[in-house]
Amino acid sequence: MPIPLGEARMVAVIGAGGKTTTLGLLAQAHRNKRVLLTTTTHIRPFSADICQRLLCDPTSQELEEALSLPGVTCAGAQKGTHKLSALSTERMELARTKAQLVIYEADGARMLPLKLHRSFEPVILPHTDLCIVVAGLSALGHAVQDCVHCYHLHSHWAQHPQLLVDEEVVLHCIQDAMQAGGLPLEKYHVLLNQADTPQQAKAAVRLRDTLAAQGISCTIRPAP
Repeated sequence: MPIPLGEARMVAVIGAGGKTTTLGLLAQAHRNKRVLLTTTTHIRPFSADICQRLLCDPTSQELEEALSLPGVTCAGAQKGTHKLSALSTERMELARTKAQLVIYEADGARMLPLKLHRSFEPVILPHTDLCIVVAGLSALGHAVQDCVHCYHLHSHWAQHPQLLVDEEVVLHCIQDAMQAGGLPLEKYHVLLNQADTPQQAKAAVRLRDTLAAQGISCTIRPAP
């Protein structure tokens, strides 16, 4: 996956429009390392083709043993029957010291391609080296009420829910995510996802150029 992690050891993934896929691809791309795949909110456990080990409510010893081996460990606290939630602060700190790479999802988007962030989102961990902001370009041309999670947080969109998503809307959602994350600019990388049609690919290139002019690195998937 062509997202440059550099020397990053703790990577957050936020936004909407393909976070789960992005988490899985990142983990697979680095499975020769000792990788922890987790969340600070909620995720569904990843399948065996993504992770070699799945730990629900692990003890410190179980987590340490899993992270002593190469490959991907998916771990979290049990949340109902189908989801994992955040590890305890103690377990997370242990994981940070034992894993070579921690990749975690830090917000939710209800399966929509774009989102705005509420006051308690995203949940970014200390020592985060890189935050990947995902934006789904499948939203282009559709009403904000249908494809932007929490669209009502934008006063104009709340009054005009039939407003069609254009590049300006996508850019606003990306900027909202970066502001909500509260990290320095150099710690962000934007993934313009779902650039599947010629029109979406052209929009992605224009958005990439706009972000580059602001000093923000960016990857387009699929590549144009």
